[in-house]
Amino acid sequence: MSVIMGPKKKSSVWQFFNKIDDKKTKCKLCQKEIKSAGNTTNLIGHIRNVHKAAYLEIQPKQTTFNAVTTTDEISNPLDLDTKVTPYNKMDDGVLQFQPVPSCSGSQRSGAPLPKTVNETIDSDLDENVIPLKRQRTIQAAFKDISSYSESGAKTRKLNNCLLFMICKDHQPFSIVENEGFKTLMKTVAPQYKLPSRTTLRRWLDDKYEVISETIKKMLSSIEDITLTTDIWSDTLNMKSFLGITAHFGIDIELYSVTLGVYELDERHTSDYLSEILLKVCQDWKIDQENVTAVVTDNAANIVKAIELAFGRRKHIPCFAHTLNLVAEGTMICIEWRNIVSKVKPIVTWFKQSCIASDELRKATAAATESSAGAAEVKLIQSVDTRWNSTYYMLQRFLELRSVINDILFRHPRAPAMLSASEISTVSSVIMVLRPLEAATKEISGDKYCTSSKIIPLVRCMLSKITSAVIEDPVAKEVQKLAINEINKRMGSIEHVNALAIASILDPRFKRMHFNDPIACSNAVTKIKDLMKKNLHSNEEPESDSDKSDKNEEAFSLWTDHHKLVHRNWKINKSEDVLSDELSVYLRTPVGRLKENPLEIWRDYKIQFPKLYKIAFKYLTIVGTSVPSERLFSQAGLVMTEQRNRLKGKRLSKLLFLHSIDKKYWNM
Repeated sequence: MSVIMGPKKKSSVWQFFNKIDDKKTKCKLCQKEIKSAGNTTNLIGHIRNVHKAAYLEIQPKQTTFNAVTTTDEISNPLDLDTKVTPYNKMDDGVLQFQPVPSCSGSQRSGAPLPKTVNETIDSDLDENVIPLKRQRTIQAAFKDISSYSESGAKTRKLNNCLLFMICKDHQPFSIVENEGFKTLMKTVAPQYKLPSRTTLRRWLDDKYEVISETIKKMLSSIEDITLTTDIWSDTLNMKSFLGITAHFGIDIELYSVTLGVYELDERHTSDYLSEILLKVCQDWKIDQENVTAVVTDNAANIVKAIELAFGRRKHIPCFAHTLNLVAEGTMICIEWRNIVSKVKPIVTWFKQSCIASDELRKATAAATESSAGAAEVKLIQSVDTRWNSTYYMLQRFLELRSVINDILFRHPRAPAMLSASEISTVSSVIMVLRPLEAATKEISGDKYCTSSKIIPLVRCMLSKITSAVIEDPVAKEVQKLAINEINKRMGSIEHVNALAIASILDPRFKRMHFNDPIACSNAVTKIKDLMKKNLHSNEEPESDSDKSDKNEEAFSLWTDHHKLVHRNWKINKSEDVLSDELSVYLRTPVGRLKENPLEIWRDYKIQFPKLYKIAFKYLTIVGTSVPSERLFSQAGLVMTEQRNRLKGKRLSKLLFLHSIDKKYWNM
């Protein structure tokens, strides 16, 4: 008789240890090294003697029925005079409790016993029957108390959640000293002991080390990574930082990781910045060859730094920054600049006058109340460093122009209101600037493919601005300036290989949005070259055994000729296969705009295996450096006046842990 053995079950004690080698392990709770010669005896002894709360967790569960003995008396909710004897196990495995009558005369005389609890429930004769509640065992009570000890399960879980809250919500370490937070934790978990600020900092460093090592292993295995970088200045401490983020794709999902913010203590020269970029890649185990592209703004020093570190071809200018420069270029028109300079003082006056703000709030309250859930309507001020802020200021000004006019009329010292012709000009210019604002929103994401959208967005944006019917002379001048700025800054966008390839290999666009046939042809040729390169890299070299077999053959003068014929046939066959694969793909129907191109390519993977690798490489490129801009917005929330002594290294760790997905947090 043969016995099939199942897989050997791993001891539960290993959840508290990390294996160093075959003879050593490290305790996760106290970081002490324990010798282990192929068994868990020393490990269990260490947990039992040092971490008693953890030892209780790995003990086998005791049956709760042992709590009921022959002397136990459980109150019957139906009759206070009735007592319950031990349970009887019936044939069907159901536990039944036999109620025993108390010493009353009628029941001593042989009166029939009441039905069991199960019989009563099954027959549904008595609706007032309440299930018996079993009292918790002493062992379970002590286990619950011990779980709140220093190394207890609940304490470890609460510690982890507390650190997660601090990193995700940008809370200061001093929150554990706040009276309100102490009261909350005392109510929720009275037995939990709050850690100190120093302990929280130590936990932060430990958590950073563990999670960063996991991310480093992941990044070292990723073949196609996009980096974004930018420089930020902290006005509180007058320090500057270089922020770097990494972006990559896994299957059909795009992921982003904050590598950190690095304090700059020298002049921001291209050589210095390139050294930091290379050092960051080395620290995070990112191979330079695996960096597909680096997206930055158009500053000369950062562009030169990318060229020195990774090469000129890998630099991609931020499309969102370029759009902002186009909007700024329209301010060359003097008449338009004068109108904007008249609107800004009006908004500033409302921001500085409480009386005017109250009147504006009351005037707009009726409209706000009529639409359920509508937020309070306020004027928006233009900020030079904030994209599209001038557009949003003018748009809101037009919405409230009638209310603003009435309020300004009642205040003699208020700024002058715009004339009717000037308001008409603003309305017309809004039509010109709207495509720029929409394109900025569309391209600023990092959870969907953006690099393939740049060329289609440029064409659609130019088409919208050109086709707009404008009658106002000032607005016409702004329209011409916008078109000239787009042609000047984005006229050669189709010749950027990375963006052209991404657009062609996006099943939603392909070659539809190319205006320059030469740029489109060059991109197709580049794709074919990449397919050939991948094909040759996958060819297996000729083995030594094949060479020896050929040497043993009879001598022939035409050996080299046969080799050339075979090579020519192989090249022609591979070129036919590659050209067929690309041409078949280009003839397939165009996908819907809302579809995920990576999801479409997952379905194409079997049909177009050579194209799939190239498409995945270029579609995962990020089209803007907006993630770096958002990183500094997060840094501003952390580096406040109350936390102005925060060091650069700790700030970098906080921002890294903030960007980590929750599924990696509990590793």
